[in-house]
Amino acid sequence: MKILNPFLLFIFLFSCATKNEEENHRIISLEDFKEISLNSEKHYFQEVINASSFALQGDKILISEYHNIPDKSPRIHIINTSDWTYDKPKGRYGKGPLETFIPEFIVSRDTERFLVYDYNNRKISTFSINDTSLLATSDRKITNPNFGPMRLALTPNRNYLGVARENENKLLEFDLEGSLIAEYGEFEKLEERPELTKLQISLLSNGRFHGNPKNGIYVRASIYRDLLEIFDYKTKKFISVAGPDLNLPEFEYHQSEFGGMLSFEPDVHFKYQAVTVTNNYIFVLYSGFSQLDYSNTGSVAKEIRVFDLKGNPKWRLILDRSISGLGVNEKSNEIYGLTTDKDPGIAVFQIPDEALN
Repeated sequence: MKILNPFLLFIFLFSCATKNEEENHRIISLEDFKEISLNSEKHYFQEVINASSFALQGDKILISEYHNIPDKSPRIHIINTSDWTYDKPKGRYGKGPLETFIPEFIVSRDTERFLVYDYNNRKISTFSINDTSLLATSDRKITNPNFGPMRLALTPNRNYLGVARENENKLLEFDLEGSLIAEYGEFEKLEERPELTKLQISLLSNGRFHGNPKNGIYVRASIYRDLLEIFDYKTKKFISVAGPDLNLPEFEYHQSEFGGMLSFEPDVHFKYQAVTVTNNYIFVLYSGFSQLDYSNTGSVAKEIRVFDLKGNPKWRLILDRSISGLGVNEKSNEIYGLTTDKDPGIAVFQIPDEALN
């Protein structure tokens, strides 16, 4: 019987660990993408006053309004993508039963209803897509203090997966009653800034969040870093995709009774602005513009980076206009975004065949 050399065994295990680490932590460059230019058409809706968030659910686009519009104005709008008509308003402003204050969408594949998380009212509301009432059809109050300001998505088993604004863990899972049942991915310390706490790193890594309950893939996309965190709900493992810019932005940290906060100079360039996970790809809206650029030109983002579900770079889609928000219609092979010009509307980009193979 042959005895395995301990040194060879060590080399084998070390090489496996190194390979696994490389697969879970990837650094990319712009040369890894194939570049494709896209032109768009724009649809304008006078009912939308000051659009905030944007979501695609089925063949409907859901748009929420910022809090600074008139109180009597509806907080949500539904748009038909089949013929680009205004469907109906939703969301009566207020803090009473079935009313909404600042709605954040929890996207699902439901064609009859949609969900809204309203942190200020501490509840999750269900709205009918088909009825004409501004009010929600039901409210679910959230009493758990851990269920704070966060972006939410549904898991394959219909729980809530969320990204907290400030937390030592990358993802939190809650049941339908709002009870915390799992925490995933503790933040790692940064070698270049060893003095930063995990809570400060979470603020620096904060950004957009989206997931697909059908394939169980969820993505955190940082506003301030060239960093994607891809989470596979089935395996409970993360893949991080960093770059091309690996530098951390300069910032000041401020502590208050409401938690920590980071402040940046107006010329600091933002990174990822929106993310959508389809059945086969990850689409991420990339900025590269600063607050100063937006003030001067209205530019937010004019590039979409496409990855496969393992985080491998595929295409850079260069857009003919600036957008915020992102939706991908897999049936019509179209990309939707809110334009950031003087008269904001919905931009529609056709995905070319070469970016679908």
